Amino acid sequence: MKRIFIVDDVATNLLMAKTALDGSYETFALSSAERMFKLVEKITPDLILLDVDMPDMDGFEAIQVLKSNEELKSIPVIFLTGKIDTSYEIRGFELGALDFIYKPFTEPVLLKRIETHIEMDKLLKSIQIKNTELEAQHDEKINMLCLISHDLKNYVGVTATACDMLIKKCRDLIEEKYMKMANKSIDKAISLIDDLIIMSKIDIKDIFFTSTKINLNSELDSALENFIMLAKEKGVVLDCNYDPEPIYCMINIYKFQRIINNLCSNVIKFASVGGSIEIKTTKIDNVAHLHIKYSGVGINEDILSRLFQHYQDSRLSDNETEASTVVGLYIVKQLIRQHNGTIEVQTIDSKTSEFIIKLPVHDDEDIA
Repeated sequence: MKRIFIVDDVATNLLMAKTALDGSYETFALSSAERMFKLVEKITPDLILLDVDMPDMDGFEAIQVLKSNEELKSIPVIFLTGKIDTSYEIRGFELGALDFIYKPFTEPVLLKRIETHIEMDKLLKSIQIKNTELEAQHDEKINMLCLISHDLKNYVGVTATACDMLIKKCRDLIEEKYMKMANKSIDKAISLIDDLIIMSKIDIKDIFFTSTKINLNSELDSALENFIMLAKEKGVVLDCNYDPEPIYCMINIYKFQRIINNLCSNVIKFASVGGSIEIKTTKIDNVAHLHIKYSGVGINEDILSRLFQHYQDSRLSDNETEASTVVGLYIVKQLIRQHNGTIEVQTIDSKTSEFIIKLPVHDDEDIA
């Protein structure tokens, strides 16, 4: 229940306002601004009804104190006054008041004015929060784009150098060495460009996010087709163990495939030859659980807490011979968030790690 301070030195006015508001709001009747400031140290109101004409400290002086305090300045204030004076209103609005209510007031008018201003304040604060989130995401995105561009430039530079060497050197062994270098660098550049494109489409408000009610198990089968052969070529056993019952979730097919592609690419890369990858689905308390567990290179504990947070060039473990760009995992987390889901990773032992994705389950009544 919203809290409202009623501040007026006239007992009759306090009683009338409190009687009108009780039942709809939690009200506090205070006979002076001094009492209001003592109470606000313990309780923060959602709105203050403040009389203008009071002894000792009037409403104009009180609102100036409120607005000068960082912790109190956001509290909306409506002035109560029996004096109809344009200069009064101008001064009050200049000091930060939302509105004036004139005495004697009627209960319906008082209730409607307060309801309107509380809703407006709620909307304003929501907009401010969204603006802060958008600014933070914009800053992070710009920083990440700069870092990705830097790496992309390096990879393309290596490719250019390798090509120059191929032109100058004609011997077979050298040619093979530099061709492999060029191919590897190009693959990395293409992967980064792919990440760059998908990241530019991620929007905190998810305005353009569309989803369809789909059986998670069936969609996994489709998304994993390309990785079955890759795992076989590396000598890794890929085992799928799905829940026997269909699990229906609201899924954006393109983005979900992007999630699976990114995770499986990493898992196959770090799975050991002769090792295994297990993909399992379960349904627990109306939540779909997707487990991707592999044996190979485990993930260091100090990496786990920041694995999905920032773009960085880091080694997932001490055994890894090549640094890995983990921007893809940041993107995975954002795409899962758009599905109202979560992702976590845990190291089971020094060679086994597991990604766990949780997605809300949707009723399958209307699905054939």
